[in-house]
Amino acid sequence: MQTQNPLMLASIFGPFLVILGLWMLLYSDNMIKIVNSIKTSPAAFYILTVFNLFLGIVIVNHYNSWMMNGAFLVTLLGWVMTLRGVLGLFVPQILIKHTMTSVSFLKVKGLIPFIWGVALCWLAFA
Repeated sequence: MQTQNPLMLASIFGPFLVILGLWMLLYSDNMIKIVNSIKTSPAAFYILTVFNLFLGIVIVNHYNSWMMNGAFLVTLLGWVMTLRGVLGLFVPQILIKHTMTSVSFLKVKGLIPFIWGVALCWLAFA
């Protein structure tokens, strides 16, 4: 069962990240509007933070292996989401300052989930 967990998680999060990354790249103006709206809404920021924390903990709980193979991307995704959730709860100003402020960075930020999603899709479906 342990070998199926990363494939199952990769088959879910791979397409999700590909679609999200493409949207971020193709509709960067809309993404910037949404990010600016989230920065000024503590409730929206809190909900996204808790969602990241929850999903990260679920992923880490189901698959947490640091073997240097393709499934490493699943473990890393879980820990990145968990870390974002914890930072968002305890030091939200760091996330806002470093990841949500630079417009030029926000426009190319879609490359990260897109490439990560393609790698997860390759792991799950190849």
